[in-house]
Order: sequence, then structure tokens, then C-alpha cells
Amino acid sequence: VQSALSGPGNGTEIIAQTDTDTCQRDSIRKLRPGCWLNDEVIHFFLQMLTKRDAIICGKEKSKKRSHFFKSFFITKLLDEACGYRYQNVKRWSKKVPGKDIFSLHNIIFPVNVGGVHWCCAVIYMEEHRIQFYDSMGGSGMRYLEGLQKYLKDEHLDKKKSELDMSDWTLVPSQASTPQQENSFDCGVFSCMFADFLSRDVPLTFTQEHVTQCRERIALSIMIGNALI
Repeated sequence: VQSALSGPGNGTEIIAQTDTDTCQRDSIRKLRPGCWLNDEVIHFFLQMLTKRDAIICGKEKSKKRSHFFKSFFITKLLDEACGYRYQNVKRWSKKVPGKDIFSLHNIIFPVNVGGVHWCCAVIYMEEHRIQFYDSMGGSGMRYLEGLQKYLKDEHLDKKKSELDMSDWTLVPSQASTPQQENSFDCGVFSCMFADFLSRDVPLTFTQEHVTQCRERIALSIMIGNALI
């Protein structure tokens, strides 16, 4: 891992690859302390979480699958210039396990706020809750309301009926959400939100664990599967 992070080599060299994504050496290097993560690292790590989720659900037959969208989903759903646009993402659900978002356990969304800050949003399908996780304390209500509209439109489009959301709750980022203590670790925190929440475990990490978290992300990418 340290060789990949700090060793010599062409920055455009592909260090890891899946059927749909690649991760270059320059992107892996962004997992060194003090670096802001780019979308290539985050998206590739989410692919590793997807792979782990499939393995876990394959062993635990009663457990429903989760899905990890790329950050482009939120960018297209909530267009900065035009606002909410369901039409931009109406076909994306065809790629989820079972091709039905309403049969999933959780849906996890990395959120790139203004191109400068990474957060995470989660739809807890079975618990009827949409929650935002921001390591700098933002509420995320714009994203929660957008995802609520998405669920309504998706149900109407795919199920041909209105979704009753009277018992659903929108939960802004809480005081208990782990907080970063600098301006560059938001991507690491967002990856860990996705990692921990997809396993249904408490968010027990803090700023003190960030270097270990960066190495965890790097190792998961290098070995081709997220660590359990």
C-alpha cells in the first residue's frame, strides 16, 4: 500500500480495474495524508463496497442488497442551473440489484457539494428514512428533499402508483456524525460513512483514525474488495 501511495511510477498508470471503472496511480496518491480525494478514488471504493455487499448477501440469504450510486446521480438529479430533474436519472435504477430500488436494503449516495466538499446521503428503504451525513455539519435538507421527490417519481414511473410517504422521515446531519478537523478529509469521511452504514454498524471513527481509514480505502482498491 505504501508503495502505491508514495512510490515512483507514471501517474496515469492504471493501478486497479473493474469491468466499468479504473483507478490511476495519481488518484491512489490522493490517499496520502493531507490530500483531497477525487471522484475516481471515491467511485472505485464504492465499487469495492458493492462487491463486498454482494458477497455478504450471497452468504446471508435473508439480507437484502444495498446499492451505491456514483456522485453523478445527485449532480444530475439536482441540477445546479435547472433544479430538480427526475428525467435525468429515471433510467439509472435499471442498474441496481433486481432492477427495483424498492426491494433494496439501503441506497447510498456520495454527494459532491459545489465541487469542493464530499458528503453522503442514505435512503433506508426498510426503515422509511432518508438521512444526510456531513462531516462539516451541513444539514443537507436540499438533498433529502430531492431524494424524497425522486422516490415518489420513481414509484410512479416504475410501479404506476403513488408512494405513500406519510411515515417517512427526513433526517439532517446529526451532531453525532463524525466531524473532520480540517478542510481536506471530507472524501475520507464520506467513504467511511458508506463503508460503515452499508454494514449497519455505528459510526465509531473520528479524525484520529483518518490515516488508518485512508490506508483501508487504498488496500480495498488494491486487493479488489472492501475489507470487512
